[in-house]
Amino acid sequence: MKKLKLIYNPFSGNKSFKFDLDVCIGIFQRGGYEVHPFRSMVEGDIEKHIKEMSCDYDIIVVSGGDGTINIVINAMMRQKMNIPLGIIPSGTANDFATYLGFKSGQVEEACQAIVNAKPVFIDLGLVNEETYFINVCAGGLLTNVSQTVDKDVKNALGSLSYYLKGVEQLPNFHKIPFRITTSSEVIEDDLYLYMIMNSAGTGGLTKLSPQASIQDGLFEFLAIRAKSLIELSPVFLKMLTGEHINDKKNILYIRDNYFKVECLQDDFNIMESTVDGEMGPKMPFELRVVSKVIRVFFNPVRK
Repeated sequence: MKKLKLIYNPFSGNKSFKFDLDVCIGIFQRGGYEVHPFRSMVEGDIEKHIKEMSCDYDIIVVSGGDGTINIVINAMMRQKMNIPLGIIPSGTANDFATYLGFKSGQVEEACQAIVNAKPVFIDLGLVNEETYFINVCAGGLLTNVSQTVDKDVKNALGSLSYYLKGVEQLPNFHKIPFRITTSSEVIEDDLYLYMIMNSAGTGGLTKLSPQASIQDGLFEFLAIRAKSLIELSPVFLKMLTGEHINDKKNILYIRDNYFKVECLQDDFNIMESTVDGEMGPKMPFELRVVSKVIRVFFNPVRK
């Protein structure tokens, strides 16, 4: 039989994946796989387990949110594992799984795709030549929401908890001077926040970057310019439909394969970035596309 490593985070989302474990294993076994589960228990154990894994697995499957997926991908890349990755959404927002066509709770559908679909090579982002990301690298105001939302609230309200926390932070909005360097230009502008997207959405918003493709060798840099909140109110509504991309007055939108991000205010106290929702490097930092470097499974009936 072929061998499948199933890595799952029992603390992700509403912690319900344990009830789906038998269903997953049944689908994988009927698909011809010998299943070897690994339950994450403490911080760092996934990286350690992948480092100690043998290289004779045919597939690695991860169940968790974007942060857990990020941990697995970084561990796989460091170990140079050329193994397809299957993703079962069981986190709060499940942004990357949503882009692949899997909604939260669609455990059986994700498992069937892993068994029956053909994996496809996709791009990753690489920050400072050391940290990979699969979905988004972000910074500025609001981008620390996923770290500041209480876990119990996040589990109870899901993506809605991000929006509520974001609204709570709106009165503290102030302009931040940035320098953004791409492969062909240098831009200095006052921004509230930026997102460098590999896929189309983050924080439960699925159309932030409607032109995004994880196979085109490009990132979508999306930033909100520092305008009055009255001017920006319609922009936030447009973000639900993807119409904000054409609002050049309020939105800075660039497509490129390389970015350097610098904050031009030395005493600015929000210098950290986030990478797939987890704490990332401080500014300044550089990132680039690593084109078609890992294989994942799409939902074959993805809409």
